[in-house]
Amino acid sequence: MKKSIYNLEFKLFFRNSSSWIGIIVLLVTGFAGLYFGKTFMAGQQAVIEKAALLQQKNTRSNIDHFGKDIGLLFYHNKFSIANAPGKWAAFANGQRDVNPYLISVTMLGLEGQLYDTDINNPVSLLLGNMDLSFVFIFLFPLVIIAFTYNLLSEQKESGIWSLLKSQTDNAFKVIWRKFLVRAAVVFTVAILLLFSAVVYLQLPIGFTFFSVAALLMLYLAFWFSVSFFIISVGRSSSFNASALVAVWILICIVIPASLNLFLTQKYPVPEALQHVIDQREGYHEKWDMPKEVTMKPFFKHYPELAKYPFPQEKTFSWFWYYAMQQMGDDQAKESRLSIENKLALRQRFTYIAAFFFPTIQTQLGINKMAATDLDTHLDFQQAVRQRHEQIRLHFYPSIFLNQDIAGTDILKYKLEKYVPQQAPNIWANLFSVTVLTVILIGATVFNFKNGRVF
Repeated sequence: MKKSIYNLEFKLFFRNSSSWIGIIVLLVTGFAGLYFGKTFMAGQQAVIEKAALLQQKNTRSNIDHFGKDIGLLFYHNKFSIANAPGKWAAFANGQRDVNPYLISVTMLGLEGQLYDTDINNPVSLLLGNMDLSFVFIFLFPLVIIAFTYNLLSEQKESGIWSLLKSQTDNAFKVIWRKFLVRAAVVFTVAILLLFSAVVYLQLPIGFTFFSVAALLMLYLAFWFSVSFFIISVGRSSSFNASALVAVWILICIVIPASLNLFLTQKYPVPEALQHVIDQREGYHEKWDMPKEVTMKPFFKHYPELAKYPFPQEKTFSWFWYYAMQQMGDDQAKESRLSIENKLALRQRFTYIAAFFFPTIQTQLGINKMAATDLDTHLDFQQAVRQRHEQIRLHFYPSIFLNQDIAGTDILKYKLEKYVPQQAPNIWANLFSVTVLTVILIGATVFNFKNGRVF
């Protein structure tokens, strides 16, 4: 008997053309998100592969042009470090469209090179890139609202509810069955899109897959609980629709934008401009100062390099020039650390505030698992610093001794790919969304048991 009732509910649901429209919208936008996400990441991967070939080509070209002057060669020669996208980056592009994923640096001052990025259309950056995570986070809730906002109010407004109450003692089961049917359809579409992503993006089924799937399913459950709570208030269809859309706008658009504006005001970063000034002054002002003003702190920074003979009598030497470059970075260190501290404070505040906002929490969690979040980019910058330092210390002796370039292993230095060192987890994100969902379910149960709805 129960099976036949659910079969009837499914038939009634699919008989409505708006139900098919909602399903088709999710499927079409979901597959489009997969395509655009993969295409965007494929473009970045192609750039990285091309950069790897160009680095070797340019190094050979620099050797041909500047091979007789090793200091001049390293002045021009660039070494590339890439934050190569993982497979999950196509699922959630995150901040890879605004943060540089490929950084090419010379042996000159790093702080003047680290923040170089491509020129982009600001309108394109404002709109962002479409991927499957966008469909889950922003479009699925709208379809859930469209499917559920009038489950009870429509029955009341058509006069069916009064007739139904006179024929059964538990009219709530009727609403609950309709609700479960819609939930089953939405979750089925979600699972279909997830497994389509596994096939199309060649995602491995492991810890990351189950973590992302669990977070997304909880996120959808949260929106079902929001919708059911509004239904339980017992108001009209127009009120339910307006209230649910208002909640969506508030949670998905207004609060994230307001939080970003608040963080910008609370933790401003005027040090960014000061950082550029410090780095430039730290280097350029040394031209007009005695050489010991540069060399003394340089040897203090690198005492192991003091053993190499410094040509004090020369007006210009590469020894002195590269020391000046290092002094520019050293003078900008304080402002750099201040910027990093401000960014860390912003991230910490975001994680705390996101506990109360499932949309932000879900987005942060998915980006974290896809390694497309801000923390991953900051770690990538640290990897660039370490690589730059390693290259400097490796080739400084050859430059300071004015050795022949043929005696170095510069051709062995190929494009370096950054690999995240820490395995991410989203337990905090899962806990946050679960708590908020349970609270809403509890409030909904209270409303129904209170009897005002009926």
